[in-house]
Amino acid sequence: MSELNLISGYWKDDKSEFGNYLVNEYNDVPKGMVDDDIFYFGISESDIKKAIRSGEYAGFDFVITSYKPFKK
Repeated sequence: MSELNLISGYWKDDKSEFGNYLVNEYNDVPKGMVDDDIFYFGISESDIKKAIRSGEYAGFDFVITSYKPFKK
C-alpha cells in the first residue's frame, strides 16, 4: 500500500472536476515536499477505495472517482 496517492474526482457543490491531487496517508510532509504540495492529509489507500465505493456519501466535500499510487 502506498502512503502517497493521486486522486481524481469532482467537487460536490458545483460538480467541477479535479485531477491528480496528491493525498498523504500520514499527517506529515514527505521529504522534498512542502505542505502546499499535499491536497489532503490522513487518507489511506483503503480509505480511498472506500470513498470511491461510497461516492457522494464518503463524508468529504469532494467525490473521489479514481486514484493511482504516486511515484517520485
